[in-house]
Amino acid sequence: MVTLDSLDLQKLTPEEIGEILVTAKKAYYTGGKPIMDDHTYDTLEEILKQKNPHHRLFSKVGNTNFDTGFAKKKHVMPMGSQNKVTNFADLVHYFELKKVGSPEFVVQPKCDGISLEIEYQNGQLVDAITRGDGVVGDIITQNVVKMKNFVLNPKDFTGSIRCEIMVTKKDFTKLNQAGDEKYSNPRNAASGLSQRLDSKYAEYCSLYAVDVSSQLDESDKIKLLNKLGFSTVESTLCHNFDDIEKIYQEFLLSKRDAYPFEIDGLVIKINDLHIAQELGSLNNRPKFQVAYKFPASTDTTQIKNVFWQVGPLGNITPVAEVEPIELSGAVITFASLANYDLIKKMDLNIGDIVKISRRGDVIPHIEEVVTKVNPGHLIAPTHCPDCQALLTVEDKFLKCPNPQKCLSQILGCLQLFCQTLDILGLSDKTIAKLYAANKIRLPGDFYKLEIADIANLDNLGDKSAKNIIHQIQAKKTLTLVEVFDAAIIPNFSKKRIQQLIDAGFNTPEKLINITVTGIEPLFGFQITLAQKIVAGITLRQSWIESILSQITLKLVTRDSKLNNLSFCITGDLSVPRKQLEQTIVDNGGTIQSTVSKSTSYLITNDTSSNSSKFVTAQKLGTKIITESEFSSLLA
Repeated sequence: MVTLDSLDLQKLTPEEIGEILVTAKKAYYTGGKPIMDDHTYDTLEEILKQKNPHHRLFSKVGNTNFDTGFAKKKHVMPMGSQNKVTNFADLVHYFELKKVGSPEFVVQPKCDGISLEIEYQNGQLVDAITRGDGVVGDIITQNVVKMKNFVLNPKDFTGSIRCEIMVTKKDFTKLNQAGDEKYSNPRNAASGLSQRLDSKYAEYCSLYAVDVSSQLDESDKIKLLNKLGFSTVESTLCHNFDDIEKIYQEFLLSKRDAYPFEIDGLVIKINDLHIAQELGSLNNRPKFQVAYKFPASTDTTQIKNVFWQVGPLGNITPVAEVEPIELSGAVITFASLANYDLIKKMDLNIGDIVKISRRGDVIPHIEEVVTKVNPGHLIAPTHCPDCQALLTVEDKFLKCPNPQKCLSQILGCLQLFCQTLDILGLSDKTIAKLYAANKIRLPGDFYKLEIADIANLDNLGDKSAKNIIHQIQAKKTLTLVEVFDAAIIPNFSKKRIQQLIDAGFNTPEKLINITVTGIEPLFGFQITLAQKIVAGITLRQSWIESILSQITLKLVTRDSKLNNLSFCITGDLSVPRKQLEQTIVDNGGTIQSTVSKSTSYLITNDTSSNSSKFVTAQKLGTKIITESEFSSLLA
């Protein structure tokens, strides 16, 4: 039992106190055996409130679903993505299509960082939330309060500030000298540091405000942010497209490289609030602004070697080892070649001089052969580099047809199982060691792991092992969709799984024993896909059964108001499209990507649309309804 007498409070950091309390709270709510008396807990909690009032502990709700990761929270401020253009003609075309005349534009550097929403109430900090999926993100307040440029109390302000978490070039160098982990580039560093549970090195991150929840023109938003004390990105008011292009070229020629942090383009926003509101957004992307991206950074280098990687589902992918070069702040030593068909088209061989780029400033990619050094192209392997099985060819890909014996495929699918269920902490290396130690063979074996099985691997220790075990055990109640999705069945997507469940295959036995003749008549299931799904389920039957043997199946009750009805959606919505689609599925309806004779309704708020879906619906006589009319179907 932890008591005040057993702790050296003078030596404990706030982060260490926080982790002690997290462990105690987890034991109280999930283990049934408290490890700390109430007095000790209350005293430590008070100390932590004084030293680190924004620790993740205070954003947690004590219940049986307690988790040691960051809490989730829905955004107040929209956190959508941006539309993109890559050249001047497309930039002009993008705004000309909006038919907004000749507005003024605010032009800002596009930070290559991590998006964040900071909420305030009456000048007091509420929460700092990562972008997440744009609707819900992680509450990382305990890290954000340590970052440079953070504003704790913007006077009398109530609302949200959108920031970008950046690691400046100068701080990136310092971080890699001082840190316990080496990061490949500043963006990876910003991502990694902002979501560390121990808040370590968060001070190497900087915050730059880019937007505020306020009914103001874009230029006035910047003035408000500065007045509130926030560090903002550089902003310029432009009156025409030529002014924008001049700034763009200045950045390309000199300013980009000299900038204090990484940027990958410019953000162009219509300044006028009323025009912005009229344009709205589409698919959670604001229509009044666009990212004018810089060209991918390129350079030439030489191919040293080509390795053939075996993917989880058997695809053999060539990866080129190149003479190291630096692109956009990262040292590149390997580059993707996508598939063997690309090697043949480029006539690429070892020793050739190639142009390499970072597409989107992230993925190193070989664009073309600049100088042929060795004649002809590289010859593909005939056998799997792992299990030596004779390779087959499917479309553009070489494929290993030996999923049950090929170690790369087995380990890859075990890794995908953990990723699919969002089980954190188990690295690829740890999974491989557990497999080598005969601790896991099937995904159900993860649930049988004990602390001792993990603690000695990779010097993880008891604390990390306990956290991993907790992560695994937290995934012991799964829906039927989650079970079959986590079994990594080839050609069987989550959407298809749900479709079959809705069609009556709503038990594990029915899905496992499904036949081609049973599913081929269903909409969207042609005989080839039906055959692949049945073959995939047969292949993964032992995986499915191993998961089912260790978990509790969660029954999902679905409303039947939209049974036997199919819907297609087009145009702008008042809610994210995924949210509307989920409402349809939850009420027994099905989603179609295109309008056909079997479509019951086309949902659109634009009754004068000329979209292909709208035109097809009119031709076929499909009933066209608005979003509000759809809501009446659920009443």
